[in-house]
Amino acid sequence: MAEILNLSFADYLDHPGYGSSDLRAFKLGPPAMVPWQRANRDDGTNATKIGQAAHCAILTPHLFGDCFVRRPDDVDFRTKVGREWRDAQTREILTADEWDQVAQIEDAFNGSRARVSADLAERSVIWNCSASGLLCKSRPDWFDEVAVYDLKISVVATRSFEDLAYLAHANGWLNQLAHNRAGLHAAGITSIKVGRLVVIAPKPPQHLRVWLLEVRENDMDFLEMDNENTRKAMAKCVRDDHWPGTPDTWQTIELPASAAFNEADLEGAEEIPV
Repeated sequence: MAEILNLSFADYLDHPGYGSSDLRAFKLGPPAMVPWQRANRDDGTNATKIGQAAHCAILTPHLFGDCFVRRPDDVDFRTKVGREWRDAQTREILTADEWDQVAQIEDAFNGSRARVSADLAERSVIWNCSASGLLCKSRPDWFDEVAVYDLKISVVATRSFEDLAYLAHANGWLNQLAHNRAGLHAAGITSIKVGRLVVIAPKPPQHLRVWLLEVRENDMDFLEMDNENTRKAMAKCVRDDHWPGTPDTWQTIELPASAAFNEADLEGAEEIPV
């Protein structure tokens, strides 16, 4: 079974399927972190709010006005009138600076080569993993006939390309792309081969820090093999209804290889011919 649904983000979060964040929590461990995180979702930080607003402005601009409102310059929350205005809002409130920041991020995206397939943005994919039987879910930012896409608003965009490539993998972004592609493949969209990341810095100059990154098909296949192994281990926890925590015995650790060297050992090392 595989479906592509037009769910709200809240309904997506409430769906019992396991998403890429669950796979990442399981890999970081202990496994018991998976049910704990699912039961204790963090409402996020100010940076998360900017990212959510930028995602909405770029991916679903027709919904932006229904979800976010700019705080008027003359509204002071320390006053009774200001508090009444704040308490009457049903939309997320952005300060003037935050509003401008989101607009700058949107302009930076629009100035890049990346383009959103509007009718294929923010779709939820529900499927059963054929390798593990695990009920899965994913929510790619958008996709087209050749790639699945994810938009990241992150300070990682201010780092070097080498750091960015490393952190994209370390942060689980690449496994997320592979998980999203797996859901689309299960839904019959097998033409999608590669994964693409758009990483934009949250603060100026955003237009100078827009990274367009592509993960090759064979690397996506490798990442999906890793995801499948994680799903198999998770499926066993689901079947057994047992998510282990940290071991209750002393665990022996090994010193890293670098611990065997000191500064004296390394003196003159640069003079040793290769």
